[in-house]
Amino acid sequence: MRRATLPFGMSLPGRRVVARSFAVMALLGLGSARAEAPAPPDLLLGLYPSYPPLDMRDPMTGVLEGFDVDLATALSQRMGMTPRMVETGFAQLIPSLLTGRIRMFFNGMVDTPMRRQSVSFVDYLQSGFQFVTLSGDDHAPSTLPQLCGRMVAASRVTSVPAELLAWSDRNCVAKHLPPVLLFATENSADARLQLREGRVVAALQDSLTLPWTVETSGHTLRALGEAFHLSPLGIGLPRGDNTFICRVSGAFSALQQDGTYLSLIHKWHLPESAALPAQPVSEDCSRHVF
Repeated sequence: MRRATLPFGMSLPGRRVVARSFAVMALLGLGSARAEAPAPPDLLLGLYPSYPPLDMRDPMTGVLEGFDVDLATALSQRMGMTPRMVETGFAQLIPSLLTGRIRMFFNGMVDTPMRRQSVSFVDYLQSGFQFVTLSGDDHAPSTLPQLCGRMVAASRVTSVPAELLAWSDRNCVAKHLPPVLLFATENSADARLQLREGRVVAALQDSLTLPWTVETSGHTLRALGEAFHLSPLGIGLPRGDNTFICRVSGAFSALQQDGTYLSLIHKWHLPESAALPAQPVSEDCSRHVF
């Protein structure tokens, strides 16, 4: 009987040792097949798709889109995490953050001292108020003083009516002109409807959404004057989690520095006044690695 020969002159015990070594290497993911890196952790992001162009759904596909969606995605990736959007009603954003259902939220929430008692914010936009009127209408006001003594619409469920009356006191009454006449409406869309139907000469609305409103109207509307009373809008974060807050702040600063932030401002037709200037990372956060 012919004896089996071992390649390369290797003895049978030697072959067994090599076989065991390859088996161990395969189990450990070593050798020719490199082990796969673990998947990035999920980052649960709360938003409510009812605030175009920040948070909305594509009317054809139903897919979430908007400035907040794009910024949240870029921010998550910058932090080495996978974004996972959690649709949450606006009134439930803070409670959802406090109970851990989400890790952060977007939705253009105004950063106020009262809200800071519950959550922390990294400010990412600013918004105020601005007048809108009809374009191509010879009877429409062309200057702000022409609003004095005339009917202007504002949504009754917001702070806009109070802002309108305060503006009237400063710019009309204080200058011995007749005050603006308030036409309270159900919402901003209703205010613009009253404008189109000729019941008012202008409407006052959120300056952040005005360029989008003008664009989607086919430019039948136009802005009148500049935005005023600008307030910061914040990304909501768990209060007291300083390491995470610093990571978010650092990642946001990096997106401002590399041009991603401004490119999204332009993509979603936000006004230039909405953009915040880049700020250096705070000294408290400088020890954290982003």
